[in-house]
Formats: sequence, structure tokens, C-alpha cells
Amino acid sequence: MTHAVDAVDAAAIALGERTWIPHDEERALGQAFLGHRDTVEPRLLPGMPPHSDPQGWVTQHVLWLEDVSALAAGVRDQWYGYLPTSHMTALVSAYAEQAAAVVPLADHLRERWHAEPPELLTQEQVTWWEEWHLPPAQRQQLDAVTHRLVVIGSVVVAAVTGAWHQD
Repeated sequence: MTHAVDAVDAAAIALGERTWIPHDEERALGQAFLGHRDTVEPRLLPGMPPHSDPQGWVTQHVLWLEDVSALAAGVRDQWYGYLPTSHMTALVSAYAEQAAAVVPLADHLRERWHAEPPELLTQEQVTWWEEWHLPPAQRQQLDAVTHRLVVIGSVVVAAVTGAWHQD
């Protein structure tokens, strides 16, 4: 994770110091990534009822991060040949790497759900199931990953929109 954070810091610093002014291809990469990411729908485990809160289940967020990790890696791989040393490629790569940290958790949740789904699929039962299978330490790790992704996404947005040069 340190490498990804270093790449993000380097891109943010370069933007701030104006030593990196994203050119059209770099902005196109960032736009492609953000556009695809924003269309990824959170998914439920099979048989999991929708949550009454628009935020959804924590499990949905974990599965969304798993999907977004694969998407970011795919976008990066498509563009790498054109922009191998670009800060934008490094940012998208960092996003993929950070989001991939939840893949083992997504696998665990799928395995546990198939092995022991709640008998009653009420909001209360699913809430209990998530509390049991996502203890506080894992939720804190998930929050840390999510926070890092917000930071990386913010740098991508700034680079794409030109917000970095607004005084």
C-alpha cells in the first residue's frame, strides 16, 4: 500500500506545483476511469434483501470495491501502453491496488453467506449477520481503504477537471 500512496502523493504534489499538467490523453484516461467507475452498481449476495437505507449493506460496498478494483485494473491495462509513466496511470493503478485489498474480505463474505445465510432474511437478521462477519477491526480496515480511495479519486478528479490550477 505504501507504493500506491507514494504515487498518489507524487501526483498530488506535481499537480499542486504545476510540474504535471495533464495533457488530453491523461485527462481522457481519468475520464474513462471515472465514467466507468460511476456506472458500477453495488450488488447483493444471492438472496440478500435490499437494505431499507439508500447506503445499502456494508457487504454491498465490499462487493462494489471488488468490482471497481477489477475495473480500474482493466482501464489501467488498456491505457498503460500509451501512458506508461504518467501520473494518471499511477493514480488509476493505485486505485486498483487499494480497492483490491478488500477482495479477500469479499471472498470471505461470499463463502460465509453460502455456508450460513440468515434463516430469516429480514433487515434485522442481515444486520446481525454483517455484524457477526464484519467485526469492528475489519470495518476499520474497510473504512481506511475507502478513505484512501476517496483521496485517490479526488486527485483524479482534480487532474481531469483542472481544479488543481484554480487559485
